[in-house]
Amino acid sequence: METLLAYKSFTDNKSIEELQYSIATDITSLENLKFELQFYKVLLEKPIFKPQVINLYETLVKFKNEIQALHENSTDFLHDLSTHANQIGTKIECEDLACDHFFIKEHDAVKLKIFNFKEKIFIFKFRLFQYLESVINS
Repeated sequence: METLLAYKSFTDNKSIEELQYSIATDITSLENLKFELQFYKVLLEKPIFKPQVINLYETLVKFKNEIQALHENSTDFLHDLSTHANQIGTKIECEDLACDHFFIKEHDAVKLKIFNFKEKIFIFKFRLFQYLESVINS
């Protein structure tokens, strides 16, 4: 599955409230993702798989390791987003163009990281769901 979208920044003309809302929705999305990843981890532990599946254990371990890595990444991103959310308030005090440009560049960098992470999550879930569909007892 290939990335269908490329990141496009629309930060230049956004108000402080729009930036804060955008970051708040990203934080909520990542917090929900952490619960979702925990569910997948529990699901992979359940005895719901067809018998005699080749490399079942090895594949499930790989998925569990990926889930753990994604969980750790989401925790790191939540920290970054919280820090950035606190910095958004300082943009109000920013009156010169250099400061404004720096802030917009920082905001775009954070949003790009989140965009790429979400793409990685979508690809992971696509692979996981395809695999589970083929090995779960019906």
